[in-house]
Amino acid sequence: MKRSSNSTTPSQRRLRASGGANRWPMVVVSWLVALSVFSLIVLVSRTPSVVEHTRSDKATKVLSQKMQGGDVIVECELDTPHDTSAPAYGTLHISVRRSISPLASDAFLHMVNSEHFNGCYLFRVVKGFIVQWGIESPQSDGHKPKTKFDKVGIDPPLAGQSLSNVRGSLNFAGGNSATGQVYVNINNNPHLDKESGSLPFAMLDDKSMEIILSVYDGYNAGMGQVKAVNKGSDEVEKLFPKMSRIEKCWVVSND
Repeated sequence: MKRSSNSTTPSQRRLRASGGANRWPMVVVSWLVALSVFSLIVLVSRTPSVVEHTRSDKATKVLSQKMQGGDVIVECELDTPHDTSAPAYGTLHISVRRSISPLASDAFLHMVNSEHFNGCYLFRVVKGFIVQWGIESPQSDGHKPKTKFDKVGIDPPLAGQSLSNVRGSLNFAGGNSATGQVYVNINNNPHLDKESGSLPFAMLDDKSMEIILSVYDGYNAGMGQVKAVNKGSDEVEKLFPKMSRIEKCWVVSND
């Protein structure tokens, strides 16, 4: 009896069977590769982008910068809210020299991050001498803030590096961080270096000093500025309408 034309020999059947079996490892490998690629895509899609960084991310970055001992840039928005025709407004650019004054610098940065200076009036403006701020006024609901700050130690002077009370330098009132108040020198005031307490720990740039020099200086000491500031903005507007104010301060980056 003749074999039909489509019949196969045993050896041919074994070859086809082995070929089918050999395809299974290739299928498994293909599935594993596809699964790996899918997992990688999911992982990348869940990684936060730069634009998704929150304030906590920024705070962590600032803390890291401080840990490295680098200088830190702070900006403060200054305005004269009760006299829109006044020339005193703009952004102050402050370079905090943490590399040479870490104790005073950290105390100041803590005040900035706690929003202590937001809404503080420049209550003391002495022509040719200093401009001072740091007294918190009552909030809109009448609540009087009671923020207290520690008196930090004095940074040891560094020969040829420590700042002096020169034009544009920033220091704590009385060299004491517990006051929560700071002043900027309008001119060189080297005699202040001899007072007890901290030396200046930050500098304002030339553009910032132009803004400071445009602050109204016609209110003499003892006219009741501190009392008005303690009562709130309504009292300031009534008695000292040309008094400027720090609207807000914020940490920008390290220098």
